[in-house]
Amino acid sequence: MTEKSAPAAAARRFSREDWIASARKVLLESGVDDVKVDRLARKMKVTRGSFYWHFQHHKDLLDALLCDWEARNYFEIAQVRARWARTAPDLGEVVIIWLSEDPSFPAFDTAIRAWGRKSRPVSDTVGRIDEAWVSLLSEVFLKSGYDPTQSLVRARVTYFHQMGYYALSMKEETAERFRLAPYYYEVLTGHPPSDELRATLNRLEQAELREKARRPRGGARAKAASATSAEAADAAPKPAKPVRSKPKRAGAEADV
Repeated sequence: MTEKSAPAAAARRFSREDWIASARKVLLESGVDDVKVDRLARKMKVTRGSFYWHFQHHKDLLDALLCDWEARNYFEIAQVRARWARTAPDLGEVVIIWLSEDPSFPAFDTAIRAWGRKSRPVSDTVGRIDEAWVSLLSEVFLKSGYDPTQSLVRARVTYFHQMGYYALSMKEETAERFRLAPYYYEVLTGHPPSDELRATLNRLEQAELREKARRPRGGARAKAASATSAEAADAAPKPAKPVRSKPKRAGAEADV
């Protein structure tokens, strides 16, 4: 590799996913107004040319961020429906998926909703996701014997309960949330949790306790993935990989 080609190769070392991850971090830290191409390039120590190798313009990046959040939600909903196709519908499937989420997702969700208060298209997307979740939850209550109005109200209360955890940034140990989950389940559904759900929650709680015991002391973060996520890998959301844009000449789009 020649000296002249080295900078270009280094600039392209960052993938589209790297740019989206960097933009997501800024979105979580300071909001969508700070998600700027120039600022991201400086943080990543690359030129703007790296950005235009993966995106047509700034709006492409913002669309990718919103699509990432939207895809995570639809993936979780699809997982629940797939499980319900094999077993009797039960809120327990939703509970397990919510408890197995990426720990960073609540902050991501809150940031997207804050962005939606400034943007009508983003607000519309958030509204569609909310309706999809409430519709899914309504189904399980209908099949549990509640009438349509009762099912809608219980579905909303259940969903608002989960959104409350996100919005309030609840500082609650994961093991404690697993312990409380059966009580929430009974309050929200009006029925005691099944032995199977209790066993699953207990298994995940024990896995979380084992993982916590293995984490480095002194505040250092564990590099290994959470054992809880490993136990429920089939429930953890995995967003679809975005389609790569054609390269565009660096500097062709002004930062906005």
